[in-house]
Amino acid sequence: MSRLADYFVIVGYDSDKEKTASNVGGQPTCGKIVQRFPEKDWPDTPFIDGIEWFCQPLGWSLSYEKQEPKFFVSVLTDIDANKHYCACLSFHETVAITQTRSVDDEDETIGSSRLLGATPSSTDGITSTSTPAAITHHSVMYAPKCLVLISRLDCAETFKNCLGTIYTVYIENLAYGLETLIGNILGCIQVPPAGGPQVRFSIGAGDKQSLQPPQSSSLPTTGSGVHFLFKQLGIKNVLILLCAVMTENKILFLSKCYWHLTDSCRALVALMYPFRYTHVYIPILPAPLTEVLSTPTPFIMGIHSSLQTEITDLLDVIVVDLDGGLVTIPESLTPPVPILPSPLWEQTQDMLSMILFPNLAQADLAFPTLERPSAMAKTDAQIDKELRAIFMRLFAQLLQGYRSCLTIIRIHPKPVITFHKAGFLGARDLIESEFLFRVLDSMFFTTFVNERGPPWRSSDAWDELYSSMNELLKTESQNRNLVSRTQRFKGYFIISFSAFQILTHIQELGRVLYENEGTIAHINYAQKVLRPPDGAFQRIHQPAFPRISSEKVELIIQEGIRKNGVPQRFHVTRNQHRIIPMGPRLPEALDVRPNVQNSARRLEVLRICVSYIFENRITDARKLLPAVMRTLMHRDARLILCREFFGYVHGNKAVLDHQQFELVVRFMNKALQKSSGIDEYTVAAALLPMSTIFCRKLSTGVVQFAYTEIQDHAIWKNLQFWESTFFQDVQGQIKALYLLHRRQNEHQKEANCVLDEVPLEEPTALEITAEQLRKSPSIEEEKKAELAKSEESTLYSQAIHFANRMVSLLIPLDVNVDAASKPKPAFRLEENQSVSNSIMGSHSLSEHSDEGFEENNALEIGVTVGKTISRFIDCVCTEGGVTSEHIRNLHDMVPGVVHMHIESLEPVYLEAKRHPHVQKPKIQTPCLLPGEDLVTDHLRCFLMPDGREDETQCLIPAEGALFLTNYRVIFKGSPCDPLFCEQVIVRTFPIASLLKEKKISVLYLAHLDQTLTEGLQLRSSSFQLIKVAFDPEVTPEQIESFRKILSKARHPFDEFEYFAFQSYGTMLQGVAPLKTKEKYSTLKGFAKKTLLRGAKKAGFKQKQQTKRKLVSDYEYGSADAQETQSIDDELEDGDEFETQNNAMPRLLTTKDVERMRERSYVQDWKRLGFDAESQRGFRISNVNTSYATCRSYPAIIVAPVQCSDAAIMHLGRCFKGQRIPLPTWRHANGALLIRGGQPNSKSVIGMLKNTTGSTTNAHHDVTHYPEQDKYFLALINTMPKLTPLALNQYSGMNLSMSSLIGHGCSEDRQPLTPELSRKHKNNLDISDGNKSCQGGKTGTMKGNSKNSSAHHFRKMRLYALGEKSQAKSNMNVDFCADFIPVDYPDIRQSRPAFKKLIRACMPSHNTNETDGQSFAKMVEQSDWLQQISSLMQLSGAVVDLIDLQESSVMLSLEDGSDVTAQLSSIAQLCLDPYYRSLDGFRVLVEKEWLAFGHRFAHRSNLKPSHANTNIAFAPTFLQFLDVVHQLQRQFPMAFEFNDFYLRFLAYHSVSCRFRTFLFDCELERSDSGIAAMEDKRGSLNAKHMFGVGGMATNGSDDECSVYPLDIRSQRAPAPLNRIGHSIFDYIERQHNKTPIFYNFLYSGDKSMTLRPQNNVAALDLWCYYTNEELAQGAPYDLEVTTVDDEIDLSETKGKRMVITAGYDNMEKCNPNAYVCLLSEVKQAETERGHLPQKWLQVWNSLEVPQLEPVARNASLGNIFVQTHQHKRSTLEIIMKGRLAGYQDKYFHPHRFEKHPYTTPTNCNHCTKLLWGPVGYRCMDCGNSYHEKCTEHSMKNCTKYKAIDGAVGPPNVNMSQGDTASIASSAATTARTSSHHFYNQFSSNVAENRTHEGHLYKRGALLKGWKQRWFVLDSIKHQLRYYDTSEDTAPKGIIELAEVQSVTVAQPAQIGAKGVDEKGFFDLKTSKRIYNFYAINANLAQEWIEKLQACLQ
Repeated sequence: MSRLADYFVIVGYDSDKEKTASNVGGQPTCGKIVQRFPEKDWPDTPFIDGIEWFCQPLGWSLSYEKQEPKFFVSVLTDIDANKHYCACLSFHETVAITQTRSVDDEDETIGSSRLLGATPSSTDGITSTSTPAAITHHSVMYAPKCLVLISRLDCAETFKNCLGTIYTVYIENLAYGLETLIGNILGCIQVPPAGGPQVRFSIGAGDKQSLQPPQSSSLPTTGSGVHFLFKQLGIKNVLILLCAVMTENKILFLSKCYWHLTDSCRALVALMYPFRYTHVYIPILPAPLTEVLSTPTPFIMGIHSSLQTEITDLLDVIVVDLDGGLVTIPESLTPPVPILPSPLWEQTQDMLSMILFPNLAQADLAFPTLERPSAMAKTDAQIDKELRAIFMRLFAQLLQGYRSCLTIIRIHPKPVITFHKAGFLGARDLIESEFLFRVLDSMFFTTFVNERGPPWRSSDAWDELYSSMNELLKTESQNRNLVSRTQRFKGYFIISFSAFQILTHIQELGRVLYENEGTIAHINYAQKVLRPPDGAFQRIHQPAFPRISSEKVELIIQEGIRKNGVPQRFHVTRNQHRIIPMGPRLPEALDVRPNVQNSARRLEVLRICVSYIFENRITDARKLLPAVMRTLMHRDARLILCREFFGYVHGNKAVLDHQQFELVVRFMNKALQKSSGIDEYTVAAALLPMSTIFCRKLSTGVVQFAYTEIQDHAIWKNLQFWESTFFQDVQGQIKALYLLHRRQNEHQKEANCVLDEVPLEEPTALEITAEQLRKSPSIEEEKKAELAKSEESTLYSQAIHFANRMVSLLIPLDVNVDAASKPKPAFRLEENQSVSNSIMGSHSLSEHSDEGFEENNALEIGVTVGKTISRFIDCVCTEGGVTSEHIRNLHDMVPGVVHMHIESLEPVYLEAKRHPHVQKPKIQTPCLLPGEDLVTDHLRCFLMPDGREDETQCLIPAEGALFLTNYRVIFKGSPCDPLFCEQVIVRTFPIASLLKEKKISVLYLAHLDQTLTEGLQLRSSSFQLIKVAFDPEVTPEQIESFRKILSKARHPFDEFEYFAFQSYGTMLQGVAPLKTKEKYSTLKGFAKKTLLRGAKKAGFKQKQQTKRKLVSDYEYGSADAQETQSIDDELEDGDEFETQNNAMPRLLTTKDVERMRERSYVQDWKRLGFDAESQRGFRISNVNTSYATCRSYPAIIVAPVQCSDAAIMHLGRCFKGQRIPLPTWRHANGALLIRGGQPNSKSVIGMLKNTTGSTTNAHHDVTHYPEQDKYFLALINTMPKLTPLALNQYSGMNLSMSSLIGHGCSEDRQPLTPELSRKHKNNLDISDGNKSCQGGKTGTMKGNSKNSSAHHFRKMRLYALGEKSQAKSNMNVDFCADFIPVDYPDIRQSRPAFKKLIRACMPSHNTNETDGQSFAKMVEQSDWLQQISSLMQLSGAVVDLIDLQESSVMLSLEDGSDVTAQLSSIAQLCLDPYYRSLDGFRVLVEKEWLAFGHRFAHRSNLKPSHANTNIAFAPTFLQFLDVVHQLQRQFPMAFEFNDFYLRFLAYHSVSCRFRTFLFDCELERSDSGIAAMEDKRGSLNAKHMFGVGGMATNGSDDECSVYPLDIRSQRAPAPLNRIGHSIFDYIERQHNKTPIFYNFLYSGDKSMTLRPQNNVAALDLWCYYTNEELAQGAPYDLEVTTVDDEIDLSETKGKRMVITAGYDNMEKCNPNAYVCLLSEVKQAETERGHLPQKWLQVWNSLEVPQLEPVARNASLGNIFVQTHQHKRSTLEIIMKGRLAGYQDKYFHPHRFEKHPYTTPTNCNHCTKLLWGPVGYRCMDCGNSYHEKCTEHSMKNCTKYKAIDGAVGPPNVNMSQGDTASIASSAATTARTSSHHFYNQFSSNVAENRTHEGHLYKRGALLKGWKQRWFVLDSIKHQLRYYDTSEDTAPKGIIELAEVQSVTVAQPAQIGAKGVDEKGFFDLKTSKRIYNFYAINANLAQEWIEKLQACLQ
């Protein structure tokens, strides 16, 4: 018996807390407990604090009007996991409010949803008179009050009746004492337990109530909640919700109704039956406690729908909207929600449809069967129980046979049962079921095993269902088969009859559940419950709820307890203990039957082969060996093999001879290799005892057991396997123990013993346990203690036995081998890198490197194995109840056993080496870098040949394994050719460089004559291709797992998860190491990022730009100088989609700025004279120290002295990416090299815009032009004045620089039109106002002077190289500046070129040269060398303009970070010899690429945001290195570094081993803390100083201990707090040790300017693309390839060396003479006992012999050879640019006509809407304009554009002083351009345009409609179409000769409004059908007629 309710609580509004909260700042007010009864806690049920929060889940707030009373039930859980049901009746009372604020303040607070803004003060209902009388509408308000019943019973309806009665008595003022009612509820009403009778009672108010306890305590009660859940959500949503709950996910319900929340939560938990929900369960969560939703543990909660806006940041919570019927599963949920296994998922849906939609099967029948009207329709409660019955059947099917996997390890003093998970999944063949796997690992299942595992207990409905489920399914299946045979043609009878059987079973089970809740008996009793009349709550004069007398209530409670003290004899139906049926049995491990795949014949062959082995008929056994090996591929064959082996075991040892031993071990290895998750545990457990039985005698006293040959399998290192096998053995021992007692006491057995029921078979362990539990009450305590002691001793002895087994299988055979005799490690560790996980020389790979078994030291292996065994002992002995003394003895025993076993293995190993080894797979472990670890198991495979193995055909294919580390993908193996099988083949590439991963199949191995079905092809941007075919032993699941892990490693969650930050580096001070680090500090940030990515994929653009506040200017850290400015972040177009996270401004100190000014590029600018001290018009500015001016620029920039920082910041918006043109290098002659982004379309540079015409800039934003003009004037003023080239500089030749840039026209050549002549005169004949260009100061041109022609070109002080899209008009030469549009290879061209180059250098298959796909042809088709040539040509032009003409050059291409960086770097490398040194090249890369923000992460596709995108790799930096290689090849003495240095940079720019190339800009490096660290340490050493002294710093990254943290960063600087190495610091350290990067031919000339040949014929293909070294892999990881080892000449002298190209390292095997001589010097010093000097000291100490200079006079040919090539290429670039500028100089006016616009269009001038009868359209080009816009339009008519272009520029007439080659070049350029224009002219003249206009064309692939401009040409017989009417190059051409017909087509959807259905027509050709649409039927008919006319 138990109380109906434990406590009655009255909770009211707490006005005191409201006052306090208002003073604090408007926090939500709270309620308070007014009274509680009883006032003292019950001894068995303490009072739960915090009940006031759950009475008003939305918070306690006053209301302006009364509300109806509400009732709901909250559920609270105490510390003991007991649920308490809080039934709450809420109503409102009148309160008086004291007004203390003005009317305005009061009005403002009305909008508050939680708390009244005014400060209320209630004084016993009397309103204060201090408030003005005029304010009366806020004087009276209503406060909530709650009546709460707290109980341990779930009787919601009874609680509602009781509380309703109390409320009715109060509201109606009835003559009943409230104390009596409350006392009766708490003390007088007793409820019987489950199974008891119905209780009828009254609480003393004339009421009659009844309460029926459930029949079973284990069955949940739901009422109709499950049916409601299905109605609201639907079948699939509820199923997914159940799967989510069963897999321990977080569930959150939303509803406006509290009752729905409680019912739905209870229904969902009830569906889990027989499982019990054990996690957090809060059906109604109060609003102030919503922070609980962030808990990491699973939960089921419910909140009011109005709180939905406060939970937007939950990314791992499944949200269920009950009112809307929506289940929202976050996309970021990891792992995703698994669903039921396939058959059960569909079957459950079908059964649910049968219950919820019974007429669904016959809904479509024309003549459905007539249903008899049922006597009574089903109620919701009955349907509810039938739905629950379906889920009970579901879990009974899902857990079929679970009792067979229960393992009994103790019976006394209490049962201890475990579950064999692997055995259950394997026997049920559900190893791949993610759902069941996670259910078995859940806390629910552990509770399920503990509660339902014991075989002797009370059973319930589910136990009965489980035991009979198999029979039910058989009956349903038989009925279905019967009907299908007899009623084959009557389909609806099949459905109805088979469904009827299932439906009958479901209804029977539902009836049991319905009767359990006792609803029928409850309905039969007529209850009487008081309730208030309608509208009673709205009464105005309602007294407050009275105060209850606690004394009266206490007396009534005590009286009720006294009366109930007499035990009442209720007849309670209790479930008696019984034996739980076993249910369906799973097949035993060795009780298997042959299946179709393994016929009886095959298994018989297996048995015969095993018998031959043990009969010593080895020859006959070997004949059957291949067939047996194939048979062992199947599961049942492996199990039968174990059984056959076990049949030949007699005793504890079976000694075999060597051949028998070899075959037995081979079969054991094969069985273990082929075992999968289904039978892995079973096979290994069966072979485990035989591994210590089978043995062979090696010599006298030396015996080798089988376990020494099967140790390489991963199963032995799986601790879970050892535990499950141990428990299985213990169960067998416990069973044998009790069977022995049973035989000894057989004559004393009771007649009704359980074992008598099955006398013919041996009882199972569960049956024995049931018998012992049944007899337990009658067994004496002494006997129980004896049995418990016997069981404990059994566990103890088994633990000793398993400890010895583990020692045998975990300690390798070669543990005692001396380290000196083992293979030498392939690399040596540096002094500061003492920790490494590398595996050297082991015969096999350890599966779990974290176990540490791969160590070579026997002592370390022994200690590691001992720790593993100790963990095993602690686990199994603690669970099995072994005494602490025995556990201590076991721990003391383990070290001795390990030591003895290690000693015993030494003679076995030595003797075994003399005998032939057992044939088994040999896996060669790869050499790993320090910090590099294997992340997956190796996959045995074959390296397949591809199309590049010309020199190494004999070495491939190779057999080995594929490894995946945290840094590289590695293949290591040996050639399959027996003549080369002793060599090692290694192919490797970094994971970060992976370009494409492709699954391939059907790979043929010729040497094995075998075809493999599984393969993988991996292509890397480091020019490597790994094509492997996997061994048949590798399962597809392993391959798929490898691919998933590889994909995850390729695109990690954060940049700091790359190897550069994981492997090594410096630990940051003050930050604790973190195990994991999230990319985003808040869930909101991650959600925002995810939404932005999703928006991009969906095609949406960002409407609103995010803003980031940064400090714009810093003056030594003073606060007054901090000026904030909002800078717009924009989403990158094309392949970038990144947004900056909002961050707080970083406050820089003076020291921070000083450190920034010490960076390498700032020092380089000081070297060049850009600092203010040089007084050359420049200064080094701090304007970008906060990266506010430009996010992708360096912190310190160079600016003109005349331009202020504020002006620079104002200029940023005018350029793309805010990349202002900045000077980066300065020539000795004063010429500048300037780089920046191209101008934005709305802010064309004022200096370079066209000034002719009055309306040119009418539509441009001209507010920025003056500032730009000032800025560029300031730059130009710093440039040198143009001076004529001294003729005596070039003796012997008549050459002037006018031949390079300035050219004139002959007098007899006149322009074609007067207008063009006028334009040329106005724009080009403006003399420089700063100097005179007359007299002898200018270069002479024969027959030409300034006034001889109107088309004189003169030299400019600044040339701006930009895109052709910027060349809209001619240049303004007032500033002596010129704009040159150039062609250049951008990333849209370099990406396909790189892709084709990779396929040419690494073809995946052999190419046939007869098909025209030779290597040279493929390289040519890639256009790679053409792009390299173009870059060299452009950079050569920059060099000529700066060096020869002394003009400055501004590069303004793209956004200024790709091609601009290439050209700027190459030009500086040619001009400045400093950059050709090791130190200078580092400075060049850090300045032009790192500081100026080349997007390495984007271009190399390293951004985590690119994980799901198809952004291609862009080889921008690789092209630059290729150009440097070409320069180095043409000038071998000009560079201090060699080609290996460039290849090293190219490899590691994509490898992510170093941090240098991992970020996009300096801002990202600053945010990550790396920039601050480098500033702290100083990025360069003393030798990097630029002409000034400094302290030498040779410390590495690892030696620095203090690094400041960036306070702007919202995350720690790096996960694991490592910041990685800089590649240049690493190169510097290696350079100090070895000359691997040094060019011994370096001359050190400080004055030579490089002018390389740039034609394609002069270039070669870089060996980086084609060379490889199969001996050690890529040679760029020096620790692995041992390139840095010194050459030992003593070993090489006198020996013949065989060096194989493509296999050996040529630099190492065949070093040059310099390396050999340096090695000899070092060896000689060592032999003499001297300390060897570093190689660099020896090299620098050498004296260069003095050579007599050879006098040579400069000749014309010598000088011409130096300058000719670049003069010619520079001329071509400038002439092409200028010729392109003359295309728009001849304007033809439009011919307008009025045109009605029936469809909306845009004006071509103002871009506004043009729609209606008023509008003008050009008859020639089709442009549309408003009437007012026709006068302002300056666009020429594009129809005559080609004719204008034919006019061309004035003829360029070369002076006679120039060479013939230059003249021919200019003439060629002119001819080429004229020919191009002529082609345009000849194809676009009016006579050729039979018809033209706009049409919509449907695409061939994507089927999208796009508008094109079509031209019908009757002369060329073509139909051409263009993107726009202005284009000259057609988008496509349709030959009319191929046209077969033109017909009217059916209408289609084109995505536009007002489509004319008659405007569609088709054009059918011999290749395809073209679909067209004209805007109306008339135009369509006109096009059809024109086309047909041309066809005729």
